[in-house]
Amino acid sequence: MASDWPRVHVLFATFKRTEAALDTICSLEKYLKYPDLHFHICDDGSGESDDGSGRPHIEVLLERFKQFAPDTTAHEMPTPHGEFNTGGNINYGIELMRQQGDSIYLLNFDDWALLKELDIRPHVEVLDTCPEVGFIRLSWLTPGIAGVCVRYDAPRSLGPMMWLRIIRQWSTQNPWATDSYVVSMQPFIAHVRFHEAYGMFKENVYPGLCETEMTERYLQHPYGENGPQILHPIGGCWDHSNYGHMAARAHYYARM
Repeated sequence: MASDWPRVHVLFATFKRTEAALDTICSLEKYLKYPDLHFHICDDGSGESDDGSGRPHIEVLLERFKQFAPDTTAHEMPTPHGEFNTGGNINYGIELMRQQGDSIYLLNFDDWALLKELDIRPHVEVLDTCPEVGFIRLSWLTPGIAGVCVRYDAPRSLGPMMWLRIIRQWSTQNPWATDSYVVSMQPFIAHVRFHEAYGMFKENVYPGLCETEMTERYLQHPYGENGPQILHPIGGCWDHSNYGHMAARAHYYARM
């Protein structure tokens, strides 16, 4: 059935962790809700899977995605063994999306699983209708992140919504804690206007440096608070917010 909602590309960034990736894919099938999703696997040169099957990692994942999303597509980067190209891998997925005339994508790394239902219609509605917003974090808040509560209505989906608009100076110069990952590459949903303003992700570097470099560019940009901004969802005006929509598998292993 055709949808009048903007198509959202779910960029599934992965490298080698086949079992964890399959678990995460299962969580997306079960919990991610939106009327028009296109899944695309962004593989940073995994080669053979680590599940003992001898099959290519990307082939195993593509087979699983197609069980519920038959039009899933994929690419594999020619990244040499032992090197990283996290930014180039994601940038390539974004470029493929743009070539299809779409503007909104959700980035999900292979070890970040959804734990409960997440309806992204309010997020998409805000990104689609509010040009001052470019990026919405989907992971938890971290120490040092500071901002101001704002209201953006999402009348087509859940109605009035409260969001935390991240403020650069408050997050990096407060006396209690600071955050080096304002532009967090943990799960997020973004509009291409964010990259048109601040550029693409740095290529040929490991994931942490990819995040911190983009954060530094965002913080130092002449646009300041006048460019496309970062939001963190708080929830509907009539209810308490539920954080923890997504959790990194590594945190559970550490806790155990």
